[in-house]
Amino acid sequence: MRFLLIIAIPVIVAWCSEVHANDVEPRLYSNVPTGLNFFSIGYGHSSGEVTFDTSVPLADVEGEVDSMVLSYSRGLNIAGKSALLTFAIPYADVDLEGLYLGEQVSGRRPGFGDPRIRLSVNFYGAPATTRKEYAAYQQKTIVGGSISVGMPFGRYVEDKVLNVGSNRWNVVGQLGVSRQISRWIIESAIGVTWNSHNDELLETRKLEQDPIGLFRATLIYNFSPGLWVGAGVIYADGGDTTLDGVKRDDRQKNWRAGVAVSIPLAPGRTVSLRVTEGITSRIGADFRTYSAAYTYAF
Repeated sequence: MRFLLIIAIPVIVAWCSEVHANDVEPRLYSNVPTGLNFFSIGYGHSSGEVTFDTSVPLADVEGEVDSMVLSYSRGLNIAGKSALLTFAIPYADVDLEGLYLGEQVSGRRPGFGDPRIRLSVNFYGAPATTRKEYAAYQQKTIVGGSISVGMPFGRYVEDKVLNVGSNRWNVVGQLGVSRQISRWIIESAIGVTWNSHNDELLETRKLEQDPIGLFRATLIYNFSPGLWVGAGVIYADGGDTTLDGVKRDDRQKNWRAGVAVSIPLAPGRTVSLRVTEGITSRIGADFRTYSAAYTYAF
């Protein structure tokens, strides 16, 4: 049983450690004034089913994840272009249960997840501006890129099956475009996520995973400055795993959709609400996630 549960872990660990990097995210490319700081605190609740390939004798597996994320961002000037640097620290409480060969099994693990750092740079259409200059800025077409790195510093217990930390590096690179037409903003991006090996899966086993290709598309409507609503989808394809040199048939071909709304409370203070839902999931966590975040800009 211990060995067979190991086979299921890549699905669980991948979701817990990379959900924030690979989820639907409106306004990924936008102009930010140089020197502007953002502090954000967010809470999310996810629940749903976890799907494994047919070699794993687990059925009716369901999970719940309560998470909190603290993040700090700062607007930068890189070669005259608008950029944003973000550092985030997640905390999660993961709870899974299901049937193993007809018997009920469960597991729970709370702790800090892997911290992430992301740098986004707009190559075209979003010049670096001061706060005063930004007041006169009007978006047309923005082309940008980002790189996000998840660092393996989260809680990872080597002899446990379920963990909130992944014990491996995760890198997500993306290129995207954002076009504003009247009050509408259309965004799309392509990217790839890469993971290093985990040589300490249950202390002695080696987990490897192929890169995962990503595609995003988002439509946003601006009601007024700071008040907007957006809807989008993300598709992930790839991520076959190899366990102790044995290739497995667990390629991801997953669609997720989501809606988000941003509500200004006062100058420099906003609340954002978001719901994401799995549309189709060949392998992985088909979760519905509700989240809310408070952001203070200064």
